[in-house]
Amino acid sequence: MHSVTPRYHTRFIPASLAGELIDLYHLARTPLSGQACTRYDRMIWASNEFHKAHPEVSSNGAYKDLDGLLA
Repeated sequence: MHSVTPRYHTRFIPASLAGELIDLYHLARTPLSGQACTRYDRMIWASNEFHKAHPEVSSNGAYKDLDGLLA
């Protein structure tokens, strides 16, 4: 019998904004060009920018959800 892993469900951001957070992660290569640009750096940048746009969500919460969404 096959088991299916359920899709990640966001805990800190509204599910409707998950796409915006992932887009910020992909966009992070541009503002981080010319400096360290690891996966971690991109995740930090994206979660901080998401927090600026949505102050009701902490950057830490955005980071945790982004990590889950990218897994």
